[in-house]
Amino acid sequence: MRLTYSMADQDFARTKSVGIFNVALGLAERIALRPELSRFTLLANSTLADRLRLPPTVAVHPCNQAIAGRLRRMFWDQRGVYRAAARTGNEWLCLPKGFASFVSRCPVKLATYVHDTIHDFYRENYPGTMRSLESAYFLRSLLASIRYSRIVFTNSEFSRSEILRLARKQGLATPEVVRVGIGFTPEKRLRTEKDDRLLVMTTRLPHKRADLAVDYIARWHSDSGFQGAIDWLGSLPANLTLPDRPGWRMHARVSDEQLAQMLTRSRALIYLTEYEGFGMPPVEAVLAGTCPVYSQIPVTSEVMRGLGCPFENSSYESFAQAMNQALLVSSDVLDNWGGRLLEWHDWDKVVDRFIRGLIEVDSAPAHS
Repeated sequence: MRLTYSMADQDFARTKSVGIFNVALGLAERIALRPELSRFTLLANSTLADRLRLPPTVAVHPCNQAIAGRLRRMFWDQRGVYRAAARTGNEWLCLPKGFASFVSRCPVKLATYVHDTIHDFYRENYPGTMRSLESAYFLRSLLASIRYSRIVFTNSEFSRSEILRLARKQGLATPEVVRVGIGFTPEKRLRTEKDDRLLVMTTRLPHKRADLAVDYIARWHSDSGFQGAIDWLGSLPANLTLPDRPGWRMHARVSDEQLAQMLTRSRALIYLTEYEGFGMPPVEAVLAGTCPVYSQIPVTSEVMRGLGCPFENSSYESFAQAMNQALLVSSDVLDNWGGRLLEWHDWDKVVDRFIRGLIEVDSAPAHS
């Protein structure tokens, strides 16, 4: 089996989702090691040179046009990536961001990794929030993935059900949709003294519920008498500002190393959301030795299986109880949780499911 894998359109400095970038990178590195592939070809760009850890047998094709401005990126999405895939001579193309061309058919067998159906979620729940042309573009690309992929991989059973729901809603015949999951790499972690601080992850996007985070954390801050610092990482909606409270600080995007240090030294990670395809930060927090306090929605319940300190978005009392519990969780408990999460979300199992999925559909007739 010969596979082409495209990361040419991904640039860490400009990505809107660090999580999707890291999943695409981790998946590429591990697929490249599989003996079932007689050839693995990566379509890349120059920004990935210091991030790729691939065996020398991998052919890396430079495709910098994919990140050379919006119009060239759109041309790459709609035609360029397929032309590049055809030139490799491989029979499969995998698009790990999950967006296929809606103006041309893939000349080889197409596999996509779809992370979520967030654009459909926004159209239904927050109409007008996203730029209409951009949202329409990505939704059409997502529907093309459902329509033309021989197989769609995804990160959770929740996302799988969302893809099937969207296909039914649009009247599309669906390809094989397989949950492969996301893997996490065990890091050698030295026990460290915690700073008296909390870390809150938020963005300007309304589904991250920054408004609820500010409200709940301010109330808990007053009720609990917490005297430490509270670091807010990311951004806030234009109509929302942090209250002037002692120890509250806003940080823009930080490097991977800075984030790891902030996460390791915090007593808890606070993560509010109402929609995710997977929701990586609570898992990453546990693996860093920090207790996650997170929104209990269907996908986080699936991913975390009750570990950490979940709360209901609709209840401040539930949030306050989770916060108070998190500050009491010991390092031994966190170590136990980390081992269980690594067993559930193991890269080898992810790639096993990926390869098995390709093999099972490889000789099956394409759907129309």
